[in-house]
Parts: sequence; C-alpha cells; structure tokens
Amino acid sequence: MTSFPPKPPQGGAPKPWNFPPTAVQDLGNGLRVAAIRIGSLPIAQVRWVFGSGRFHERPDRIGSGLLLQRTMRHGTQELSSSRFAQELDRKGLRMGGGVAIDTSIVSISGLIEHLWSAVDLATQVALTPGLEPIAVAGERIKVGQIHRHGWSRVESMVTMWLARGLYGDHPYGTPNTLADGTAATTRDDLLELHRAIVNPARGMVLVVGDVDPERVVARLADRLSRIESAPVSIQGIQPPSRTPRRRLVFIENGQSEQACIGLGLPAIARNHPEYLPLKVANQVFGGSASSRLFAELRDRQGLTYGAYSNLDCGLVGGDTTATLSCSPNKTGPALMGLLSELEAMGQGDLKPTEIEHAKRFLMGSFPQRAAGLTGVASLVTSSWLHGLEDDVWMSYQARIDGVSSEVVQSAAHKWFQTDAATIVVAGPNGALDSLRASVQPNGLPIEVQTMDDLMTPEPR
Repeated sequence: MTSFPPKPPQGGAPKPWNFPPTAVQDLGNGLRVAAIRIGSLPIAQVRWVFGSGRFHERPDRIGSGLLLQRTMRHGTQELSSSRFAQELDRKGLRMGGGVAIDTSIVSISGLIEHLWSAVDLATQVALTPGLEPIAVAGERIKVGQIHRHGWSRVESMVTMWLARGLYGDHPYGTPNTLADGTAATTRDDLLELHRAIVNPARGMVLVVGDVDPERVVARLADRLSRIESAPVSIQGIQPPSRTPRRRLVFIENGQSEQACIGLGLPAIARNHPEYLPLKVANQVFGGSASSRLFAELRDRQGLTYGAYSNLDCGLVGGDTTATLSCSPNKTGPALMGLLSELEAMGQGDLKPTEIEHAKRFLMGSFPQRAAGLTGVASLVTSSWLHGLEDDVWMSYQARIDGVSSEVVQSAAHKWFQTDAATIVVAGPNGALDSLRASVQPNGLPIEVQTMDDLMTPEPR
C-alpha cells in the first residue's frame, strides 16, 4: 500500500538569479529610457509607463479610466482604428497595458525585427491616441457590460466593499466603474484625463528583449529627447488619511449559490522598510496552499475549497486581504475560523519553521516571477515607480533570506490586528443566517448593506 510522507521534502538552496545586462538614461525632458537584454528568443517588448492613473478621474466620471484604457486600443491620431489593427496584425505585434489607480502602461510585443515599428506604435498610442467618437461610444457599451457583470458577482462585491472600508473616499477605495460616471463620460473627458496622466516628465520607456542595451538606449534617447514635457503641476496621489475601524458588512446576492468572505487590513506602501518582513508574514498567513489559512480552513476543517491572502502595496499605501468562498450554511464557522487565524497572527505567534518555509518559498519562486519579457519588465517598472534601490532585484533573494524570525513576528504583531479588520460577506440569505448564529454571540454587529450603498459617505 502506498504511503505518503507527513510533510513535503526539504528543498535545496535557492538558485541564484542575476539581473540581465541593462542600460539606463534620464533625458532632459524628464523621461527615463532603459533597455534590458534577454537573448533567449528573438522577441522584444516595448513599454511606456507613467506614474499616474485613475486617481485623476473626476468624482462624477468614475469609470473614465477603464474607458480610456479600452479606447486607446482603437488607433492613434496618425492611424485610424482599421489601419492600426492592420499594422499590428501584419507584423504579428501584440498590444497590452492598462490604466490602474497610480500607474498607466502601454506595451507592444513582437519579433525583434519589428522593434522600432513597435516603439513608434507604442509611442503613438501612449502620447497621441485617436479616441475617435465611434470608438468611445462602442467601448462605453462594453464598459457598461463589464460594470454590470462585476457588480453582480459576490467576489467583486467583496473586493469593492473591502477597498471602501479600508480607504473610504481615497482613490484606492474607489471602484473601477460607476454606471452614472461611465455613461456621462465624453470624448473631451477622456482627452482631459489623458493629459493629466500622460506626461513624459514622470514617464519611462523600457525595451526588454534580444537587444544591445547601450545601442537601444542611445537610439531611444535620440528619438524621444525632443518630446516636450508639461510642467509637473498636477498634484500626485496623496497617502490615505483614513484609520479603518473594525466592521462586518453583509451584502445580499440571491443569485449566488455560494458565499464569499473577505477580510482586509491596512498595510504599507511598497517602499516601506517593513515590506519584506510583512511579505514573509503574509506568506505564513495565506500566501499559498501550504500556508495557515489553507491548512486550517480547507484541510483540517473542510469549510472551503481554498483560502488565501494577498499583500498589495501601492505608491502611497497598501493592504492585506484574505478571501474564501464557502457554502452559505458554513459562512459563520468559516468567518470565525478566519478571525481565529488572524488573532494568532496578531499575537506574533509564528514558529521559526513556518517563517523559514515561507522565506524559502519566496526565494525559490522568485526566478519564476522574473521569467520572460513581461516578468523582467514588471520588475523594472516596479523599482522605477516606487523608487527602490538599484540592486533591489539582484539582492532580493539574499534580503529575504536575511529577514530574521524576530522581525517577521514583530511585523505580524503590528499589522495583523483584529481591531483594524474590515470584514465583508456577500451571498444569499442563508449566509446571513449562518453569520448571525456564529458572530452575534461574540458581540460583532452585522451591517446589512446593498451595492447601492457603496458610495454613500459614512457618518463621521
């Protein structure tokens, strides 16, 4: 009879990872140009990045950022939508990117022989998109469909209410879309938002692929140094001023057969000195299927198919969230189990073996995260955007390895406190009955809300 070991085998030492050859130059107009050589395949990615994004949306135009992101795919001021699509298809180029809260990206990838066509196209899309009225009208319909779909799913409901509970009126707490905001957005609104976001003075152009970095940077500098930058007069995103309070919110969704539970905690910006200790602590808490949440709530108690946590650190703030889905009649016990694990984390009760396992996971998985053009481009984007040290990725594994158990325990004690937790549950009425049976005896009141209440200001 086959027997299984009681614990996974101990892995070997993580393989070292060296950052590829890189060249960087800061131009007189404030734009940074950079190139990185990855010669494994004859391909390259061109990426324009701006340290700005949806936080420039007007309060009555929430959703305009997503609409801008989608409409920018429909050609440029030089190329109509059909000509732009033909140019991409003819050369086998692929376009990507997005407009996030504090970052905006335009990327085009393809064979190295089309590198400078990709540079030209990405530059046109980033700086001079067409934003034709017919494209705006068509994408507005699609954004409306995205809105309706997102606002009807329990997972999305939980995500939006967690953000609102943690950040309030801050841009980090604003949903991607509001029906009224998207419907009211005009082409002029998109042009205004684009001008606020896109400024070479706070931008970077990055090329990653089978290139000579020095030669590419020199050519980029020659092409882009004459682009004019606007004065950086628009105020950047400000840190959240809100102190979250402990609360439990329930949103009914009678169409869902499952309940979704979310827990949110305030955390830190990416450039905070406690980032690595908190990342290790989160890995212990729920970073993978070998972490505490999965082991306890799924393996031992059978309350859910999976439970995970995530540390999300932005330019000026961050949060730790944990989510799980379960049967409505298990909602109460699942939440109490989640809170029990949070309380244990808040006591700093992390075993050295758990911390070592978490560190080895993070060190061992890092080369996978850094694999390929997009992986390396994302690392460079993150270090530039957050002002991280030049050697942050070369030394990443060593820095993780150097984080002591005492520092991780201290970070867990500081950042995993139940008093700061925002808890959101979405699901059918049966989930509410289960919540009441388990939670109310513990003195935690339940706020029953609807999605229509999401943007209602809280009483101060």
